[in-house]
Amino acid sequence: MPAGQKKVAKILFEDPSKIAFKPAFEIGNLVNASESTVIRLSQTLGYKGYAELQEFVQKEITKGRTVVQHQEISNIGKEQPFFKTVMAEDISNIQSTMNDIPEETIEEAVKLISEAKNVYIIGNLSTYGLAHFFAHWMNTVFRNVEMINYGDPRYYTQISNFNSDTVIISIVFPRYAKSTMETVKYGKQRGAKVVAITDSELSPVHSYADIMLKTVIHSKINIDSYLAPMSLINAIMRSVTIKNSQRVEENLKEIEKVYKDNDVFHSE
Repeated sequence: MPAGQKKVAKILFEDPSKIAFKPAFEIGNLVNASESTVIRLSQTLGYKGYAELQEFVQKEITKGRTVVQHQEISNIGKEQPFFKTVMAEDISNIQSTMNDIPEETIEEAVKLISEAKNVYIIGNLSTYGLAHFFAHWMNTVFRNVEMINYGDPRYYTQISNFNSDTVIISIVFPRYAKSTMETVKYGKQRGAKVVAITDSELSPVHSYADIMLKTVIHSKINIDSYLAPMSLINAIMRSVTIKNSQRVEENLKEIEKVYKDNDVFHSE
């Protein structure tokens, strides 16, 4: 395979979302190759042209299984220790996420969350842990944040509170839980604003999002990496704290008093 095509193939396997959303000439520009080189690679791989390759990649992404994940698991870890391979991939995902999200978009999300009367955070299946952590911390410092999940006895009471003063933070990744999407859709119908933490413009939550925070979860095996979403959540929490420092400090003092009164933490 010619050197130019190898460079394009590297993008295909390491960051297929670029192939999914960028035209052939932009892909070529990324590796100092021509548009025709990108098209020839598509044909070498058995597609009629770039458009057909792009359509395939888009479908794979929406199914939650990118071309990266077709790599033989047995080949992973041969070049360096497995744990280093995994951690290096996590670092790459965080770096890509940091580069993809403009600072002003984070600021818009923080402003929307700070000014909301009530905030609901939703995440199901693989994103449940992220949503739980996010909601617990946010409610500790803000007092108006709840985690919401279909099946919780409070679910219908919670969604009855959705209105134009509500912000829903949706954490959703392939294969995109239907219950999350239905909750977000209902919230939009009632006038709520939606901040979506998701993987791409092909995510079904994209059409409902007022602010979309695209987060990379690439993995060479069938276990997605959620370090980048966690890092993003951490950045949002810290930004919220700085923007609302007085309010946060007052709430933390109150909760610390409760901790002390109830002897919550271990001491010698």
